[in-house]
Order: sequence, then C-alpha cells, then structure tokens
Amino acid sequence: EQAERFVRPTLHGDITWCQLFSEPGAGSDLSGLTTKAEKVEGGWRINGQKVWTSVAQRSDWGILLARTSGDGKGPDRAKGISYFLLDMKSPGVDIRPLRELTGHAMFNEVFFDDVFIPDDCLVGQVDGGWKLARTTLANERVAMSGGSRLGKGVEALLQDVAALGTPDPLLRDKVGEVVCEALNQSLLAFRTTLRQLSGAEPGSASSVRKLVGMRHQQDVAELRYEMRGLAGVSVEDELAQLSQDMLQTRCLTIAGGTTEVLKNVVAERILGLPRDAR
Repeated sequence: EQAERFVRPTLHGDITWCQLFSEPGAGSDLSGLTTKAEKVEGGWRINGQKVWTSVAQRSDWGILLARTSGDGKGPDRAKGISYFLLDMKSPGVDIRPLRELTGHAMFNEVFFDDVFIPDDCLVGQVDGGWKLARTTLANERVAMSGGSRLGKGVEALLQDVAALGTPDPLLRDKVGEVVCEALNQSLLAFRTTLRQLSGAEPGSASSVRKLVGMRHQQDVAELRYEMRGLAGVSVEDELAQLSQDMLQTRCLTIAGGTTEVLKNVVAERILGLPRDAR
C-alpha cells in the first residue's frame, strides 16, 4: 500500500521528499538520535528536532527517523529507532532556514511539537528502522557521487583549459590527474549500477564512491580557482558561479556522512578490520 501510494508519484516528480535524519546531537553518530515517537491512538506523536535538512521548505513529505524505545545511549541504541513517513504540512512542524557559507539557505532546522503521524505511515516494524536507514544512506551516497561520466566540474575545467590554455606543465599534470580520477569514479558508478540492476543494494561500496568523490569535487573546484588566479574570486560577472561552486564544495566531506565515518565503514565492512571501541 505504501509503495502504491508513494512510489509512482515520486518517480513522476509529483512528490518532493526530504530526509529527516541528522540532529544537533546525532549527526555522524546517527544512532544516538533522541527525537521521540510516542504511541497514541491511531498513530504516533513526534517531538524533537532535526538539522541540516535539505529542501525541507519545499518538500511535500519527509522520511523521519525517531526513537520508539530506549534513550539513545548504550551499544544497542540503534535497535530502538523506527522509520516514518511525514506529511511536511502537518500541524506542529516548524521549518527554519540555515544560512550557508554561500549566502544561500538550502538547509534547514526542523522542529516537531506534538506532530501526529498515522499508523499507515510507519515503514516496516516498530524499532526496526535502523536497517532501512542504512539502506537509505547507501543509496544517498550513490546519488551524491553521481552525475555525467566526468562530472560537471571536470567538464567545466576542460572548458577552462580550452579557453585559457595550460602552459604550466605542473598544471597540465593536475588536470590529467583529476580527469583520471573522474574516469575511475565513473567505473565505480557503473559497477554500482550493475549491482542495483541485478537486485542487490549498493552496499558499503557506496561509501567508497562518496569518500573519494567528495574530495575529488573539492580538488576540481580548487584547480579551477588556481587556473583563474585572482579573477576567480569575482562575484559580479560570469565567474560568480565559480565562487559559488568553490564555497559549496567545502561542506561535501561532512554532508551525507563525514570522511571519518566513511573510512570506518570501509575499514569494518569491506576490509574486515575490527570495530572501533566505543
């Protein structure tokens, strides 16, 4: 019933979603979240706060992680989390913009004050949301690392090379390096796509793509700046977008999973190294 209700209109673009996961005290360590879902007649009452929620201000629905048991502490805290679908127009939802380094406000804080979610908007089992959350994050990291074969940043960089030239051999080496990185990532993306077409989840490999992809995007933005010199800092002409791109990439090694957390995922789930002591 949930798939019938939501999947088709989402694929048609009729529904816009946001992801209500991170909290002020539970970002990288998401399993420590404290937003509370209390069982009431016909559904659940939600109280708490989320942060860094992209496009919450124009979303129709949100996927919400909330605690249905436990206190968010101890080694088994992930077992008390459930996965809900929230109508963002529900009474008690308060969305407040967060101004970014770019001057824009794509992210938001979202507060819940006795927000009601009906029973038919619980996904899966009560206290069984953590597995669903991990699947969501794996797919998010694929999406965050996606794009064209080389990526828009590298395509723009190659246009810069054509327009400006690269007389400096060291600069040419840097351009070649980021092009090679982009091709490597396109192959990772292809492998992930084949896994999904075969019916498998993206798995831990999506963390590798996100880990190398975000640093790559930062490198490309920095190289475009280096090629432009002082002209790159302009905010008043056609180069203004270059400044926006440079500032926007600063957050990428934090957003969607920090570099440190992703390295742990790779170490533990791919390389089989022992887990960190908590």
